[in-house]
Amino acid sequence: MSQPSAKSFLKRLERSGIVEENRLKQELANLSTIAAGRTVNLAELASHLIDSGLITRWHTEKLLAGKYKGFFLGKYKLLGHLGSGGMSNVYLAQHRVSGQFRAIKVLPKGKVSDKSYLDRFYLEARAAASLNHPNVVRIYDICKAQETHYMVMEYVKGRDLYEIVKENGPLSFTQAAEVTIQAAEGLIHAHQRKLVHRDIKPANLLKTDRGDVKILDLGLALVNQDDSESLTVLYNEKVMGTADYLSPEQAVNSHQVDHRADIYSLGCTLYFLLTGHPPFPNGTLAQRIAMHQSQTPADIRDSRPSCPAALVQVCQKMMNKDVEGRYNSCRELKLELLKVIESGELDESARFESRPKEPSGEISSAAIGPLQRPAGNSVVEAVKPATASVPNKHGPQEDSLGKGNPETHSKSIALPKKKRKKKSQKWILPATILAMFAILVIVLTVVNILIQKDNPPTEARPRMDAKIALTRLIGGHPASLTRNLIDDTC
Repeated sequence: MSQPSAKSFLKRLERSGIVEENRLKQELANLSTIAAGRTVNLAELASHLIDSGLITRWHTEKLLAGKYKGFFLGKYKLLGHLGSGGMSNVYLAQHRVSGQFRAIKVLPKGKVSDKSYLDRFYLEARAAASLNHPNVVRIYDICKAQETHYMVMEYVKGRDLYEIVKENGPLSFTQAAEVTIQAAEGLIHAHQRKLVHRDIKPANLLKTDRGDVKILDLGLALVNQDDSESLTVLYNEKVMGTADYLSPEQAVNSHQVDHRADIYSLGCTLYFLLTGHPPFPNGTLAQRIAMHQSQTPADIRDSRPSCPAALVQVCQKMMNKDVEGRYNSCRELKLELLKVIESGELDESARFESRPKEPSGEISSAAIGPLQRPAGNSVVEAVKPATASVPNKHGPQEDSLGKGNPETHSKSIALPKKKRKKKSQKWILPATILAMFAILVIVLTVVNILIQKDNPPTEARPRMDAKIALTRLIGGHPASLTRNLIDDTC
């Protein structure tokens, strides 16, 4: 379909009701001033409206596709699509009066056509809405707009742990333990109210910008009531959850589980946070489910050799195949993890892992490496050390006076050596002259002695023979000597 003109785009925007008429006119006047009489194209118009905050990119995409309906649900204006699941679509929304942001989960119309399904959904949603804990994403309301049923939930700005680990690698030992403790605290609150989450996994643990961890998606929560009335039983949905984090008993029947199924799934999540992969990363869906029932995962230290034994033991107990072998409650798990943190073992392991011991008397490559390597996309890029104090193998640097000095490009120990060498050269020439003079005197003395031994000199000319010997030694002749020289030596 061809792209609409700026004029037709504005008509759709006005019909959608997304923007108040007065605000739209004001922004169009601002854009006209910026354009200074120049014709504005569609791209400039859309970009200006997005930058001004009147519409979102999601709005723009829908309007360009010819749609101008469906941007409102009850009291909320939809701002964008956050994600989709097998049971729902989730949108970012804003309350039309208070301006507060919310996440709205919309149920598929195909599911809610069955009244029994819908009744059970409202029963379980109300139970989930009863939770009020800082480590659980809150459900504020369950609403209906015409034939659309939806939940109004707390909107939390942040990223889930699956995304964080995939992008940045495994967490530190202390971080992994603290994250698990926060998730356990949220589960304690849910379990006390007879709710079993049944889908604990890294993607359902959201880390906020403040560092808090919140449990997401209580859509699979099992209310501890008569199983014959359970929504998933009615639809013969026996296996609920995600295969990589599914407890052995939950794979058999999701309705015959208790809170310890969540502890198993949280153990698999801790395993992922420490290693960067689930306990059984390979195989088909059916094979991975079977592995959770019959096989022991590889030791965490195969992927993370420095992982403290105490933390490994906690994770192994959480993932015990037998429910009786796991922790009895998330509170017991939390206390155990707090003991491990307070012992200091996690901090010692982190120090050992980040700063390996170097032989004494040698310069650590780990110490000088960060100064020679580019910072990459790290925050450290914004804080650069002074160039005069950092060696650079890629080119000249400025010294403390701001002038390039090629002699300082090598390691800092090279410069003192060169200074000591230049200082010692001042004595080479005088010492060499003195040595040559001494050698010459010795040679003359020896030659004179030999000549006198073979031809004893007369009394009248005792030094003349020495002078002749000297002239022969330096390649001259007696006749070439000046008279003054002869007179001086005789």
